[in-house]
Amino acid sequence: MASQGGGYIVKHKDWIREQPCCVTGYQGESIDPHHIIGYSWLTGKGMGKKGSDLTCIPLRHDLHQELHNIGWASFEKKYNISQLEVMVMMILKAEREGILKL
Repeated sequence: MASQGGGYIVKHKDWIREQPCCVTGYQGESIDPHHIIGYSWLTGKGMGKKGSDLTCIPLRHDLHQELHNIGWASFEKKYNISQLEVMVMMILKAEREGILKL
C-alpha cells in the first residue's frame, strides 16, 4: 500500500499536476490536483475537508474553481464525468507508470 512516509503519495500528487485535465484534455501549468468531494464514505472526511492525496484528479484551474462554485453533483452532470471513476483510472495509471506501489 502507498505510504505517506515512503513519499509515494507526495509523488502521486505532483504526478497528477503533470496529467491532462480530465475534462478538457488540456496539459500545462494550470492543472490543479483536485481532491474529489461528495464521497465521504470513501475519503473518510466530512464536508469541506480534504481526503487523502490519492483521491486527487487533474483539473484545469478554472474548472477546479467552477466545481467548487457550482457543486460537485452539478459539475459532474454538466461535464458528464464521475470524479470517482477518474480517480480510480488515475490510481491505476499511476501504478502502471511506477508512481504508486499498491
